[in-house]
Amino acid sequence: MKVRSFFSIFSVFIFLSLPLFSELSRPAENLSSEKKFVKGSISEKITILQSLKDDEIVPVGKKGLDFAIENASVLGDDIELARLAAASVRVFPNSNEEIKSKKIDSSKLKDIAEKFMTIFRLYKNSDVRSAVMERLEFYSAGENTMLVAFINDYLTYAYKTAEKSSTELESLISTIGKIGNEESLTVVYNIWASKIWPEYKAAADEALVSLSKDSFSDVIKIFSISKIGDFRDFFLLFKNSSKISPNFLCDVAENALLIAINNAEKLKENSDSAKKDFASFQVEAGEVLAENKWSHSANVMNENILLAKKAYEKGEMTQSDFVKLIQLSPKVPSNALAKTLTEFLSECNGRVEKLSADNKSEMPARSVVLALIIALGELGDKTAFDTLLYTSYLSYPVEVTDEAKKSLAKLNW
Repeated sequence: MKVRSFFSIFSVFIFLSLPLFSELSRPAENLSSEKKFVKGSISEKITILQSLKDDEIVPVGKKGLDFAIENASVLGDDIELARLAAASVRVFPNSNEEIKSKKIDSSKLKDIAEKFMTIFRLYKNSDVRSAVMERLEFYSAGENTMLVAFINDYLTYAYKTAEKSSTELESLISTIGKIGNEESLTVVYNIWASKIWPEYKAAADEALVSLSKDSFSDVIKIFSISKIGDFRDFFLLFKNSSKISPNFLCDVAENALLIAINNAEKLKENSDSAKKDFASFQVEAGEVLAENKWSHSANVMNENILLAKKAYEKGEMTQSDFVKLIQLSPKVPSNALAKTLTEFLSECNGRVEKLSADNKSEMPARSVVLALIIALGELGDKTAFDTLLYTSYLSYPVEVTDEAKKSLAKLNW
């Protein structure tokens, strides 16, 4: 009886243990990819990741990402672990069409963007980062706040630590140009102005324009703290871009010019190159305002002419640039401008009159005098009548006196 009881118990034990024995004795090839992944070496894990079936992508892919994240601090820059990280990232589809074709439940992909960002931070391997950048924007759709914060932080860190240039950095700059916020504008401007990655200037230019065109107040803040070289280049970036609207460009030109006028001595920095950049900016901003006949800027245009005269007399602005500004000015007319140009011409007349008396005074430049006369005729303000009349009687060359008579005939009464 006892023997029968023993055999009965043993039989039950064997029966209950059959599933365990079956699992242990099952050939490796019959295990699921997920189990093979857990059991395998790093190289075996990579092979498994590269041959997953559609329904295995999410569970095994996530295990790959988690493995790469958990072991990054242990294995550091291990090239095999980096290959596994890249393979884990590339397992995941990169379009809605691909997700649908593989019948993947998109709700199971919600935490993927965060895992990708962590992988990017942990691995400096170029292939890993490229794999992340190929998918990061797609997986962050609808969660741009998180992605923007990540890219802002990373680019700031890379800029401050002078990280070596890489295609991933170019991708980050391009991406933030499309989806960035006001903080992104400052981040990209610092990178652009520092010229830390000159090979990515085109990407930085495009990102800066994209981030600026809807952030007028932030753009003006940047002008208010910039050095004149950067100040001028920043403006030219807008002026030469087809993506900037004429109204935005004129608003920038007017306000940037006002900042420049109010901070002239500081911006010139007492260096020849700074003074040259400042004078060039005066002309370039004046061209924008004149070409668009931006009447809002009439006062600024007049102040610009007054400042240009001082710079010309000090030798900080070339005669041709000064003449060009005078020629542009009538396109943004004002009574103040007519008065300013009349006073300039009156000073020139005084020098000619003095020259006739003692031969010690220097004859004013013909191109400047002609520019003043023609501009006053275009303005048509009768304030200039007496001065133009006097000009026609002085010992100027015939070309000058004839032009004065023509401008007299154009004055409005």
